[in-house]
Amino acid sequence: MWRLSLLLLLFLWPASSPAETVRLLVSIGANVGDPDDAVLRFADDDAARMRQVFVELGGVRADRASVLVDASAQDVRQKLAEVAGRIAELRGDGHDPVLVVYVSSHAKAGVLHLSGSHLPLAELRDTARKAGARLTVVVVDACESGTLAQKKGGRAAPAYDVALEKLPLHGQVVISSSGPAEVSEEWDSLQGSLFTHHLLTGLRGDADADSDGKVSLSEAYAYSYRRTVAGAAGAGQHPAYALELAGTGELVLTEPAGARSALVFPAAASGRYVVSSRPRPDVVAEVEKQPGRPLRIAVPPGRYLVRKRAGASTGLLEVELPFGGERQVNEAALEWRRYQEVAVKGGALDLKNAAVLALGRWEGAAIPGTGTRLSAALGYRHTRGAWWALGTVSGTRASYRGQGLDIREGALGLGLSAGYRWMEWALVPQVGLSLELTGLRQSFRRDREDDIQGTLGLPALASRNTLGVAAGPVVGVEVPLPGPTFALVQGQLLVRYLPPANERVPPLRLAPSAMLGAGYRF
Repeated sequence: MWRLSLLLLLFLWPASSPAETVRLLVSIGANVGDPDDAVLRFADDDAARMRQVFVELGGVRADRASVLVDASAQDVRQKLAEVAGRIAELRGDGHDPVLVVYVSSHAKAGVLHLSGSHLPLAELRDTARKAGARLTVVVVDACESGTLAQKKGGRAAPAYDVALEKLPLHGQVVISSSGPAEVSEEWDSLQGSLFTHHLLTGLRGDADADSDGKVSLSEAYAYSYRRTVAGAAGAGQHPAYALELAGTGELVLTEPAGARSALVFPAAASGRYVVSSRPRPDVVAEVEKQPGRPLRIAVPPGRYLVRKRAGASTGLLEVELPFGGERQVNEAALEWRRYQEVAVKGGALDLKNAAVLALGRWEGAAIPGTGTRLSAALGYRHTRGAWWALGTVSGTRASYRGQGLDIREGALGLGLSAGYRWMEWALVPQVGLSLELTGLRQSFRRDREDDIQGTLGLPALASRNTLGVAAGPVVGVEVPLPGPTFALVQGQLLVRYLPPANERVPPLRLAPSAMLGAGYRF
């Protein structure tokens, strides 16, 4: 019996599952350094972009990804202490924590300058290592000063000549944006640091050398090193790394293959492509596409402008991914513009800023007691960035009963509305003001009209023509559809002035209306 009981106990005892890897990120950006440091422009943006990439593609849960902007050295110490506490809790629950720390700031002589305070790089490295994670990756993009190609001067770890095909998984990796006695660069054209820009592009898929849908630490470093050295101005910039590791294995930083949306460059495509977001023109990725294999760049759902430079012209392609999915960058679909036009207009450049619309409209009674109306309308819309203007022509026919007669009504309306739209979301809300001019014609037929005219000799009732005007606010939402099409829903609350037929009818009244239609951009 006891042997049977022991066998049952062993059979029912839950099998020990392998520890779950949990990733944490601390992303630090400090535009302000010491009082004599020039203020940087993009360090905080780079920190936010790094968080976005690791949350989207790097397996970091949003509540485990912290961003510190213009924080002091003490703030950084406190945040790392909090993270060490969370790591201890995770390990106590049987999890396997991995910590990534990213910093973009001023630095000099091995010391980070953070909002008027100092944090030695050695202290940052040691504090991150002692936080208790199985593996710690520290990326430092340190900087000093500058404008177009700004010196960032981070003191880096030695640039070891070591192949990174197989990386140990226990210990710490430290990556710096530049080698000893070198400067790093911050570019206005990239809206960010040169090294971080290439690192982010690589993590989104361009560094995936073996096309397995994953970007490893070795692939990301090799890609960032190559692109940074090739693109750096002046005396050059050579990213460096240091390893304090044991064990064997491969560390995957991101998995672009699992992204909700992506741009796909076909195998035959070649050249330099720049992908920027819209309406805010942030550079999301910059790839040097080589022919021979397709390239998939993971991007968050949204709207993008793809640019390809060729001599004095630039090829442009607007890409709509508001709900995710994939879109192929088709070379034949590029629209070519002079480079000077693209350089002047920048992110405000619209390739398809015109649209035609077919609309159905419901509107309240123009005259009290006559009921609501349905009408059809055609429209033309022109956009400039987030601003829009819409002109419409509408026609309405209606019939209703009066006192002892039938009334037929025809109306022609000319409308003009303009306003602003928010393009940051999949559905595009918009507000504006509307002005409408309406021409109204009414014809009357009395009961027994033929008898009245034939027997009494009375003429038919004269038709009535009048002209009215209305104005008021308009709100709506634009729904992107496949390709250049979209749906539009708008509501208006107009104050209408219509000259009355008699003094008992007020000339001013509220006139609500709603429109639903489809549009085509060209």
